[in-house]
Amino acid sequence: MEKSREAMDKERQELPFWQERLNTLACQYEQFEKEIIQFTKEAGIRCPEGCGACCSAAYEPEVSLPEGEYAARYILEEQQELESRFSMMKKRSCCIFYDESTPFHCMIYPARPVICRGFGFSGYTNKYGEFIYRPCRHMHPSQFKEHYSNGPIISRYQAQVSFGSEFLPISEAIYLGWQKLKYLNGCSGPEDRAS
Repeated sequence: MEKSREAMDKERQELPFWQERLNTLACQYEQFEKEIIQFTKEAGIRCPEGCGACCSAAYEPEVSLPEGEYAARYILEEQQELESRFSMMKKRSCCIFYDESTPFHCMIYPARPVICRGFGFSGYTNKYGEFIYRPCRHMHPSQFKEHYSNGPIISRYQAQVSFGSEFLPISEAIYLGWQKLKYLNGCSGPEDRAS
């Protein structure tokens, strides 16, 4: 999981592109959030009060490396105390940023990846191009209005935010992003800090 110095030196040369990519990612997250808010209002859906089951499951969703870098930037800029969570990497059973005592059960909620933003509030298209809503199993059918013909399509946003990169379990992607940021910030001058 550790990156070689050569790989990180190459990333250092790509710093301006990398910063632009994170800014683009922020805009894509904002657009996705708008679609989700509109959809949840129209559909009349919400998570069950105090649930958090999607984050405490015994698996981790996979996210793109740029999404991991985005969350790592949030940690370094806003929540440096969360860096200690990386010590849990080897013994984790779910996302290392899950915390049932925090709002929404997420310590990185403002920087959470697409899968976390859209889970239970988005869908996919079938082979005919029709929108198919996919609710969380903890959302009760009595909450739903009869038919949804349109809504956020999670796979479209996942493709946009991946920038062609690989997908890894969320904790690993954020850890690699954190390593990259720490390296870039250590090598850059004050005028071109990565965060």
